[in-house]
Amino acid sequence: MIGTSKGGLKRRPVTKLSRKRTTNFVINIFVYVLLLEFVFVFLYPFLYLIINSLKFDVDLRDINRNWVLTGFNFQNYATALEVLDYGKTLLNTLIVVLLSTLGHALSCSLAGYGLARFKFVGSGVIFAMVILSIIIPNVLLSMPLYIQFTKWKWMGTMLPIIVPGFFGFGLRGGLFIFIFRQFFKGLPRSYEESAKLEGCSHLKIFFQIMLPVGKTSVLVCATLSTIWHWNDFIEPQAFLSSANYVLSQKLGSMADYLYWSVSATGESMSPVQLAACVLVILPLLVIFFLLQKKFIEGMEFSGLAN
Repeated sequence: MIGTSKGGLKRRPVTKLSRKRTTNFVINIFVYVLLLEFVFVFLYPFLYLIINSLKFDVDLRDINRNWVLTGFNFQNYATALEVLDYGKTLLNTLIVVLLSTLGHALSCSLAGYGLARFKFVGSGVIFAMVILSIIIPNVLLSMPLYIQFTKWKWMGTMLPIIVPGFFGFGLRGGLFIFIFRQFFKGLPRSYEESAKLEGCSHLKIFFQIMLPVGKTSVLVCATLSTIWHWNDFIEPQAFLSSANYVLSQKLGSMADYLYWSVSATGESMSPVQLAACVLVILPLLVIFFLLQKKFIEGMEFSGLAN
Protein backbone atom coordinates (compact mmCIF):
# COMPACT_ATOMS: atom_id res chain seq x y z
CA MET A 1 0.00 0.00 0.00
CA ILE A 2 0.97 3.59 -0.56
CA GLY A 3 1.30 5.39 2.74
CA THR A 4 0.38 9.03 3.42
CA SER A 5 2.51 11.43 5.42
CA LYS A 6 1.10 13.91 7.94
CA GLY A 7 1.22 16.69 5.38
CA GLY A 8 -0.98 14.69 3.05
CA LEU A 9 1.83 13.79 0.62
CA LYS A 10 1.96 10.25 -0.64
CA ARG A 11 5.06 8.16 0.01
CA ARG A 12 6.58 6.05 -2.73
CA PRO A 13 6.57 2.36 -1.98
CA VAL A 14 10.00 0.74 -1.47
CA THR A 15 9.93 -2.02 -4.04
CA LYS A 16 12.36 -4.88 -4.57
CA LEU A 17 13.47 -3.27 -7.85
CA SER A 18 14.50 -0.02 -6.18
CA ARG A 19 16.36 -1.92 -3.46
CA LYS A 20 18.19 -3.92 -6.12
CA ARG A 21 19.18 -0.75 -7.97
CA THR A 22 20.48 0.79 -4.76
CA THR A 23 22.49 -2.33 -3.98
CA ASN A 24 23.96 -2.43 -7.49
CA PHE A 25 24.86 1.25 -7.26
CA VAL A 26 26.74 0.69 -3.99
CA ILE A 27 28.53 -2.34 -5.43
CA ASN A 28 29.56 -0.36 -8.53
CA ILE A 29 30.93 2.46 -6.39
CA PHE A 30 32.95 -0.05 -4.37
CA VAL A 31 34.29 -1.72 -7.52
CA TYR A 32 35.33 1.61 -9.09
CA VAL A 33 37.09 2.73 -5.91
CA LEU A 34 38.93 -0.59 -5.77
CA LEU A 35 39.94 -0.30 -9.43
CA LEU A 36 41.22 3.23 -8.88
CA GLU A 37 43.39 1.96 -6.05
CA PHE A 38 44.83 -0.75 -8.29
CA VAL A 39 45.43 1.81 -11.05
CA PHE A 40 47.34 4.00 -8.62
CA VAL A 41 49.49 1.05 -7.47
CA PHE A 42 50.44 0.20 -11.07
CA LEU A 43 50.87 3.78 -12.28
CA TYR A 44 52.85 5.04 -9.28
CA PRO A 45 56.23 3.68 -10.49
CA PHE A 46 55.73 5.24 -13.93
CA LEU A 47 54.71 8.60 -12.49
CA TYR A 48 57.68 8.51 -10.10
CA LEU A 49 60.00 7.61 -12.98
CA ILE A 50 58.82 10.32 -15.37
CA ILE A 51 58.54 13.16 -12.83
CA ASN A 52 61.95 12.59 -11.24
CA SER A 53 63.64 12.12 -14.62
CA LEU A 54 62.64 15.70 -15.53
CA LYS A 55 63.78 17.35 -12.28
CA PHE A 56 66.66 19.72 -11.68
CA ASP A 57 68.97 19.09 -8.73
CA VAL A 58 67.33 21.98 -6.84
CA ASP A 59 63.93 20.30 -7.15
CA LEU A 60 65.31 17.00 -5.86
CA ARG A 61 66.55 18.60 -2.66
CA ASP A 62 63.33 20.55 -1.99
CA ILE A 63 60.84 18.48 0.00
CA ASN A 64 58.00 20.80 -1.05
CA ARG A 65 58.52 19.85 -4.69
CA ASN A 66 58.25 16.09 -4.32
CA TRP A 67 55.56 15.76 -7.00
CA VAL A 68 55.80 19.27 -8.49
CA LEU A 69 57.98 20.32 -11.40
CA THR A 70 59.22 23.90 -11.66
CA GLY A 71 60.58 23.15 -15.12
CA PHE A 72 61.53 20.37 -17.49
CA ASN A 73 65.18 19.36 -17.41
CA PHE A 74 65.49 17.69 -20.82
CA GLN A 75 69.27 17.69 -20.40
CA ASN A 76 68.82 14.48 -18.40
CA TYR A 77 67.41 12.80 -21.51
CA ALA A 78 70.16 14.23 -23.73
CA THR A 79 72.80 12.80 -21.37
CA ALA A 80 70.95 9.47 -21.23
CA LEU A 81 70.86 9.24 -25.03
CA GLU A 82 74.59 9.82 -25.15
CA VAL A 83 75.52 7.39 -22.35
CA LEU A 84 73.24 4.66 -23.70
CA ASP A 85 74.59 5.15 -27.23
CA TYR A 86 70.90 4.91 -27.97
CA GLY A 87 70.95 4.62 -31.75
CA LYS A 88 73.37 1.70 -31.87
CA THR A 89 72.03 -0.20 -28.86
CA LEU A 90 68.43 0.29 -30.03
CA LEU A 91 69.34 -1.19 -33.42
CA ASN A 92 71.07 -4.16 -31.75
CA THR A 93 68.04 -4.68 -29.52
CA LEU A 94 65.64 -4.59 -32.45
CA ILE A 95 67.73 -7.15 -34.37
CA VAL A 96 67.84 -9.55 -31.42
CA VAL A 97 64.19 -9.10 -30.47
CA LEU A 98 62.65 -9.23 -33.95
CA LEU A 99 64.64 -12.24 -35.16
CA SER A 100 64.11 -14.15 -31.91
CA THR A 101 60.39 -13.39 -31.99
CA LEU A 102 60.15 -14.51 -35.63
CA GLY A 103 61.91 -17.76 -34.77
CA HIS A 104 59.58 -18.42 -31.85
CA ALA A 105 56.48 -17.69 -33.91
CA LEU A 106 57.49 -20.14 -36.66
CA SER A 107 59.05 -23.01 -34.72
CA CYS A 108 56.79 -23.01 -31.67
CA SER A 109 53.60 -22.81 -33.73
CA LEU A 110 54.75 -25.75 -35.88
CA ALA A 111 55.73 -27.78 -32.80
CA GLY A 112 52.47 -26.96 -31.04
CA TYR A 113 50.48 -27.95 -34.13
CA GLY A 114 52.29 -31.29 -34.35
CA LEU A 115 51.70 -32.11 -30.69
CA ALA A 116 48.04 -31.11 -30.89
CA ARG A 117 46.94 -32.78 -34.15
CA PHE A 118 49.16 -35.86 -34.52
CA LYS A 119 49.49 -38.96 -32.35
CA PHE A 120 52.85 -40.71 -32.64
CA VAL A 121 55.17 -42.76 -30.49
CA GLY A 122 56.83 -40.55 -27.90
CA SER A 123 54.49 -37.57 -28.29
CA GLY A 124 53.59 -37.73 -24.61
CA VAL A 125 57.26 -37.78 -23.62
CA ILE A 126 58.02 -34.81 -25.86
CA PHE A 127 55.14 -32.82 -24.38
CA ALA A 128 56.36 -33.71 -20.87
CA MET A 129 59.79 -32.34 -21.83
CA VAL A 130 58.12 -29.15 -23.06
CA ILE A 131 56.40 -28.74 -19.68
CA LEU A 132 59.71 -29.50 -17.94
CA SER A 133 61.42 -26.75 -19.92
CA ILE A 134 58.83 -24.30 -18.57
CA ILE A 135 59.44 -25.36 -14.97
CA ILE A 136 63.26 -25.32 -15.05
CA PRO A 137 64.70 -21.77 -14.72
CA ASN A 138 66.82 -20.62 -17.63
CA VAL A 139 69.62 -19.63 -15.26
CA LEU A 140 70.34 -23.31 -14.54
CA LEU A 141 71.04 -23.89 -18.23
CA SER A 142 73.40 -20.94 -18.61
CA MET A 143 76.61 -22.89 -17.91
CA PRO A 144 75.94 -25.84 -20.28
CA LEU A 145 74.85 -23.40 -22.99
CA TYR A 146 77.95 -21.26 -22.40
CA ILE A 147 80.21 -24.30 -22.88
CA GLN A 148 78.27 -25.41 -25.96
CA PHE A 149 78.32 -22.00 -27.66
CA THR A 150 82.01 -21.56 -26.83
CA LYS A 151 82.81 -24.79 -28.68
CA TRP A 152 80.82 -23.52 -31.66
CA LYS A 153 82.66 -20.16 -31.48
CA TRP A 154 79.40 -18.24 -31.18
CA MET A 155 80.37 -16.29 -28.07
CA GLY A 156 80.28 -12.52 -28.48
CA THR A 157 77.76 -12.71 -31.33
CA MET A 158 73.95 -12.59 -31.44
CA LEU A 159 73.67 -16.21 -32.59
CA PRO A 160 73.29 -17.79 -29.09
CA ILE A 161 70.16 -15.69 -28.53
CA ILE A 162 68.63 -15.75 -32.04
CA VAL A 163 69.26 -19.29 -33.34
CA PRO A 164 67.64 -21.30 -30.48
CA GLY A 165 64.36 -19.49 -31.12
CA PHE A 166 64.15 -21.06 -34.60
CA PHE A 167 64.28 -24.53 -33.01
CA GLY A 168 61.54 -24.01 -30.42
CA PHE A 169 64.02 -23.39 -27.62
CA GLY A 170 65.35 -19.99 -26.56
CA LEU A 171 63.75 -17.78 -23.96
CA ARG A 172 60.40 -19.30 -22.80
CA GLY A 173 60.13 -21.44 -25.94
CA GLY A 174 58.37 -24.23 -24.03
CA LEU A 175 55.61 -21.89 -22.93
CA PHE A 176 54.94 -20.77 -26.49
CA ILE A 177 54.71 -24.39 -27.67
CA PHE A 178 52.20 -25.03 -24.91
CA ILE A 179 50.10 -22.01 -25.92
CA PHE A 180 49.97 -23.10 -29.57
CA ARG A 181 49.20 -26.69 -28.62
CA GLN A 182 46.24 -25.62 -26.49
CA PHE A 183 44.89 -23.45 -29.29
CA PHE A 184 45.24 -25.97 -32.13
CA LYS A 185 43.85 -28.74 -29.94
CA GLY A 186 40.56 -26.86 -29.66
CA LEU A 187 40.04 -26.46 -33.42
CA PRO A 188 37.67 -28.86 -35.26
CA ARG A 189 39.15 -31.62 -37.42
CA SER A 190 36.98 -30.54 -40.35
CA TYR A 191 39.60 -27.94 -41.31
CA GLU A 192 42.18 -30.59 -42.15
CA GLU A 193 39.69 -33.05 -43.59
CA SER A 194 38.37 -30.52 -46.10
CA ALA A 195 41.90 -29.51 -47.09
CA LYS A 196 42.99 -33.12 -47.55
CA LEU A 197 40.10 -33.67 -49.96
CA GLU A 198 41.57 -30.83 -52.04
CA GLY A 199 44.94 -32.60 -52.07
CA CYS A 200 46.79 -30.32 -49.63
CA SER A 201 49.86 -31.62 -47.80
CA HIS A 202 50.30 -31.29 -44.05
CA LEU A 203 52.68 -28.34 -44.38
CA LYS A 204 50.35 -26.59 -46.83
CA ILE A 205 47.45 -27.13 -44.43
CA PHE A 206 49.48 -25.65 -41.59
CA PHE A 207 50.80 -22.55 -43.37
CA GLN A 208 47.73 -21.70 -45.46
CA ILE A 209 44.89 -22.70 -43.10
CA MET A 210 45.85 -23.39 -39.50
CA LEU A 211 48.43 -20.62 -38.99
CA PRO A 212 46.14 -17.83 -40.32
CA VAL A 213 43.35 -19.16 -38.09
CA GLY A 214 45.72 -19.03 -35.11
CA LYS A 215 46.85 -15.45 -35.70
CA THR A 216 45.60 -14.43 -32.24
CA SER A 217 47.88 -17.00 -30.59
CA VAL A 218 50.73 -15.86 -32.84
CA LEU A 219 50.16 -12.30 -31.65
CA VAL A 220 50.17 -13.37 -27.98
CA CYS A 221 53.43 -15.29 -28.34
CA ALA A 222 55.02 -12.54 -30.42
CA THR A 223 54.10 -9.90 -27.84
CA LEU A 224 55.36 -11.97 -24.89
CA SER A 225 58.54 -12.92 -26.73
CA THR A 226 59.20 -9.28 -27.61
CA ILE A 227 58.72 -8.11 -24.02
CA TRP A 228 60.84 -10.88 -22.48
CA HIS A 229 63.69 -10.52 -24.95
CA TRP A 230 63.60 -6.73 -24.61
CA ASN A 231 63.84 -6.89 -20.81
CA ASP A 232 66.20 -9.86 -20.58
CA PHE A 233 69.57 -9.09 -19.07
CA ILE A 234 71.02 -12.53 -18.25
CA GLU A 235 71.40 -13.97 -21.77
CA PRO A 236 72.83 -10.80 -23.37
CA GLN A 237 75.24 -10.37 -20.46
CA ALA A 238 76.42 -13.97 -20.81
CA PHE A 239 76.70 -14.20 -24.60
CA LEU A 240 77.06 -10.73 -26.17
CA SER A 241 80.25 -8.69 -26.46
CA SER A 242 80.51 -4.94 -25.91
CA ALA A 243 80.18 -4.36 -29.66
CA ASN A 244 76.72 -5.96 -29.63
CA TYR A 245 75.35 -4.47 -26.41
CA VAL A 246 71.56 -4.22 -26.17
CA LEU A 247 69.60 -1.67 -24.15
CA SER A 248 69.18 -3.82 -21.04
CA GLN A 249 72.95 -4.40 -20.87
CA LYS A 250 73.79 -0.76 -21.44
CA LEU A 251 71.31 0.33 -18.81
CA GLY A 252 72.86 -2.03 -16.27
CA SER A 253 76.39 -0.83 -16.96
CA MET A 254 75.77 2.93 -17.00
CA ALA A 255 75.49 3.39 -13.22
CA ASP A 256 79.26 3.81 -12.82
CA TYR A 257 79.34 6.78 -15.19
CA LEU A 258 76.56 8.88 -13.66
CA TYR A 259 76.26 11.19 -10.70
CA TRP A 260 73.84 10.40 -7.89
CA SER A 261 71.86 12.93 -5.88
CA VAL A 262 70.24 12.62 -2.48
CA SER A 263 66.67 13.89 -2.46
CA ALA A 264 65.01 15.77 0.37
CA THR A 265 63.32 12.52 1.50
CA GLY A 266 66.70 10.76 1.78
CA GLU A 267 66.47 8.77 -1.44
CA SER A 268 69.59 8.32 -3.54
CA MET A 269 68.71 8.67 -7.21
CA SER A 270 70.13 9.62 -10.57
CA PRO A 271 67.78 11.66 -12.78
CA VAL A 272 69.85 10.69 -15.83
CA GLN A 273 69.45 6.99 -15.11
CA LEU A 274 65.71 7.47 -14.57
CA ALA A 275 65.57 9.20 -17.96
CA ALA A 276 67.44 6.23 -19.45
CA CYS A 277 64.84 3.87 -17.98
CA VAL A 278 62.09 5.89 -19.67
CA LEU A 279 63.92 5.67 -23.00
CA VAL A 280 64.32 1.89 -22.65
CA ILE A 281 60.67 1.13 -21.86
CA LEU A 282 59.17 3.72 -24.25
CA PRO A 283 59.21 1.46 -27.38
CA LEU A 284 57.53 -1.34 -25.40
CA LEU A 285 54.78 0.99 -24.22
CA VAL A 286 54.11 2.11 -27.79
CA ILE A 287 53.92 -1.52 -28.98
CA PHE A 288 51.59 -2.48 -26.14
CA PHE A 289 49.14 0.38 -26.68
CA LEU A 290 49.00 -0.35 -30.41
CA LEU A 291 48.37 -4.08 -29.92
CA GLN A 292 46.47 -4.07 -26.62
CA LYS A 293 43.09 -5.09 -28.04
CA LYS A 294 44.45 -7.90 -30.21
CA PHE A 295 46.65 -9.13 -27.36
CA ILE A 296 43.69 -9.49 -24.97
CA GLU A 297 41.68 -11.29 -27.65
CA GLY A 298 44.56 -13.67 -28.20
CA MET A 299 44.81 -14.42 -24.49
CA GLU A 300 41.15 -15.45 -24.49
CA PHE A 301 41.33 -17.64 -27.60
CA SER A 302 44.60 -19.33 -26.59
CA GLY A 303 43.14 -20.55 -23.31
CA LEU A 304 45.44 -18.57 -21.00
CA ALA A 305 42.53 -16.60 -19.56
CA ASN A 306 40.91 -19.76 -18.17
